[in-house]
This record gives sequence, C-alpha cells and structure tokens, in this order.
Amino acid sequence: MAEAAGRRGPASSPVGRLASSDSIDSGGFTPGTVLSERYRIIGLIGRGGMGEVYRADDLKLGQPVALKFLPRKFANERGRLENFYSEVRIARQVSHPNVCRVYDVGEIEGQHYLSMEYVDGEDLASLLRRIGRLPPDKALDIAREICAGLAAAHDKGVLHRDLKPANIMIDGRGRAKITDFGLAVAAGEQIEGEISGTPAYMAPEQFAGKGATVQSDLYALGLVLYEIYTGRRPFDAGSVAAYQKKHSEESLPSPSSVVDGIDPAVERAILRCVEKDPRMRPSSAAKVAAALPGGDPLAAALAAGETPSPEMVAAAGSDRGLRRNAARWLLAAALLPIAVFLLLVGRTDLLPATGSEKSPEVLRARAREILGGLGMTSRPADRADDLFAQDAFLQWVKANDASRDRWRHGISRDAFDYFYREDRLPLVPENFWGGPFPGPKVTELDPPPVRAGMREIRLDLEGRLKGLEVVPVQLEKATQPAPAPDWAPLVRAAELDQNLFKPVGPRWNPRAYADVRAAWEGPHPERPGLTM
Repeated sequence: MAEAAGRRGPASSPVGRLASSDSIDSGGFTPGTVLSERYRIIGLIGRGGMGEVYRADDLKLGQPVALKFLPRKFANERGRLENFYSEVRIARQVSHPNVCRVYDVGEIEGQHYLSMEYVDGEDLASLLRRIGRLPPDKALDIAREICAGLAAAHDKGVLHRDLKPANIMIDGRGRAKITDFGLAVAAGEQIEGEISGTPAYMAPEQFAGKGATVQSDLYALGLVLYEIYTGRRPFDAGSVAAYQKKHSEESLPSPSSVVDGIDPAVERAILRCVEKDPRMRPSSAAKVAAALPGGDPLAAALAAGETPSPEMVAAAGSDRGLRRNAARWLLAAALLPIAVFLLLVGRTDLLPATGSEKSPEVLRARAREILGGLGMTSRPADRADDLFAQDAFLQWVKANDASRDRWRHGISRDAFDYFYREDRLPLVPENFWGGPFPGPKVTELDPPPVRAGMREIRLDLEGRLKGLEVVPVQLEKATQPAPAPDWAPLVRAAELDQNLFKPVGPRWNPRAYADVRAAWEGPHPERPGLTM
C-alpha cells in the first residue's frame, strides 16, 4: 500500500503509514447479507487503513451503492470517529458529475459506515499500472474532468488534501470522478502544524506544516497529470523524509524528457502546477483547465448543460486585452451588413427544384435514428448540422444533361448533402471564414474529424444514407481479428435494393487506414441508364 500521512487522532504521529490489509478488523460481510433490511451486500471492492468498502444494492431506492465501513477497533476512538463523520459532512457539500457523491452515514451492529455513489470502473492508479500512460486525447479528457471536479470542490470551500490516482475513479463510460474525501477539510479549519496527505503527492509547504491550500491541491493535480501523460511518477522514495527532500529541493523531470510528443501547452500547465513556491502556481483548477490545449472551461461547462461557477467565468477571461474569439465576433458584426447584402443579391437557390419537403429537424432526427440503429446511442456533448451543395455533381449535370428537366432527375439524392456531426467534447471550428458571413462555423470538415469519438453522418434530402464516418478509439483493445462487417443496415439506410447490386473490386482508396474495403455496382434508382 502507498504511504500516507496519518489522520488526526490521539495515537497518530504527524506522518505514518497506512495499515496493511492484514491488520484491518473487517466486518467480513458475505455476499447476499442484508443489512438493516435495506442494503444487500454484493461483494468487497476495496480496503485500506480506514476500513473496507463493499458494493451493495440499496433495496429501498433500487440503486447500487458503495458502503464504506470504519473498522471496529476505531469505533471507540473519538478522533477517528469524528474524522469519519467529517468526511461525510464535507463531501456532501460538493455535487458535480466528476465528484463521487456521498449520501449518508449510519451504524450497523456497532460498525459505523457511510453510503456513497457506486462507480462501476477502476481507479486511475490501477488503470495506469495496467496500460501505462493514457493516449493523448483520452489524457486530455481525463485531465479536464479532474480539473472540473477539483474546481467544484474548491468552489464550495473544500480542500481535498489527498488527490492522487488511487482516489480518482474512471467509470464504465470513461469519465473521471474524484473520490475519498477522508482527509478533506473546509478551508480555514486546519490545525496549525498539521501534516496530512500522501507523501508522494504532497506539496513542499505541506511537509513544512504550513497546511493545505488550493495551491497545494493544484500541486497534487500537476503530479497526477504528469502520471497520466507519462505513465510514471515524477518522484519515488523509500521514506517520508526522502519524499520531503525530493519535493522541496529536486526539480521535476520535464514530461517531454520522459515521453516524446507531449503537447507544449500540457507541459507548461503541469510544470506551473508543481512550482515549489505556491505563489507561482495557477490560482485555480479552472485556470489549469484553461491552460490545457483547446482549454475553454466556460464553453465546456455550457456545452455539458452545467452552470459555470464564478471562478470558472473569471478564468475564462484574459488579462492581456481582447480575447481572440471576442475580436472575431466583433469583426463579424462589422462585416455582417455587407455579407447580408451579397447573399441577397447573389444567391441562386436550387433547393426548391429538388422537391424535398423534409426539414432540417426531420433530417436531424433521421441521422440520430440511423446512429442509434448502429449501436451509437451515447448522448453527445455537442452537435452541428447543415446542408451543402455537391458542386461536382451540379457541373456534371450541366455538362451531360441538356433536357429541360435535368434539375429534377435524382437531384434530391445527389445535388445536396445534409451532414450531421456530434462529439463528446465541444465542436470548435478552426476556420474563421467558414460561415455564410465571416465567423466561425462547424462544417463537414471543420473541426477536422480526427478526435476519437467524433461521428459524422451524411444524408440526401430524403433522409437516405450517403456516408458515415466514426473516428475510432485511439487505443486498440481487440485481440482477435475484427469480424466481417455487416453492410446490410447501411444499405437499408441508403434505401437501395441490395439485390440489384453486384460486388466489384474496390478502386477508391480511403483517406485513412481501413480494415476492410468493399464496393458494389448497380443501377441508379432515379436516373435510368446511370450506373452507381
């Protein structure tokens, strides 16, 4: 078990070791045991110096919970019991998707327990031991979520004091949740000279007995981010004194010296967090999030449907003049009258010629229906859609069809594409001039479809499938060859008769790596004599 500083109590020294699992006086609850006619024990999921944690079913509310039991030998130690109740009192103040919820406290057969949210996953320490460092895109997601959870705690005046990978759970959907507020305190409630925390993640001022602050939590945050991106601890030592010397006197090896390809913005954010002088560290977790690549915590909170804290709003600002996005929108506002005039006098609208009556809302629902039918049902954080003309097809019609009805033959299938894009993070376009007037706008290619989890589906104006692109996860987990793809659902979504098409050799190379290529030829359903 990792070294940890002792908790407050009459018999504890300022810094000590966690008790080994052999010394824990556990209740030994067996699976199936029903406690207080409410909790059915499912199994033991963890143990440490302050007790055992069981997974259980709350029979009254019909939901899984985790029950953390204080060892019986501590039941009569007033200091231990006070700390246990303090954990509940403090943790209940924080409600955030990236913080594990604590529900209640109670006593069963002389054993004190607290009930909390059950997180179906594994702790970050275990994950890093198993796979090493995280892929950059996933590391960025986790880093932002840890920052968000820590910012929520600080916004309520709560200092965690023991932030480390073992106290961060990654749930089944890959989201980070900060857990274990056993050492947490409300700001200003610390005892002068008290030393608490895990030595491997304690800031220099904590070793000196100056107490924890927001900046000491950020020091631990920097060390956690270091492990996420490099797969290794920056400091290892065999004693508390050795850790104190390393944290107080030795420089942290730069992340880029450990792993190639670290984003400079990530490295800067980490190194600022682990400055020896707390005054040199960022002022808040929201500031750390803003310093990460693409960092805009305010936009991320709004996209997730959350109410940003005042600290987050302040962090979204800049002390160096007008923000780039604000300047862009001011320029766009100035150019808007010119753009509107050009649109009104120069637009040629072919949409009425297609005969399509489906609104963008109907097409959007159709896109979500197709994705759901393919098993992609997770709720996105952001989405965008629009129509765009297939100029190459329109030029082909003009060159090859001189009939009076040339704009009515199959034009609803080929002349325009409707695209729908979604992502688990905000879609932030890079091209300022992408909109109908100068201003950023999400298009079928902007932002570039390179981030894991991005999905794009293209339909014709009748809601028939024309294309589907999903960026796969960066870390391949499969150990067996991929199964042969089932093309039938895609053919049905395109509303084509597969019996009329024959397999042919693929002639087009995909823009990116592919496991399988396949092609078919058959008659165009709306343009007689034309082969698709």
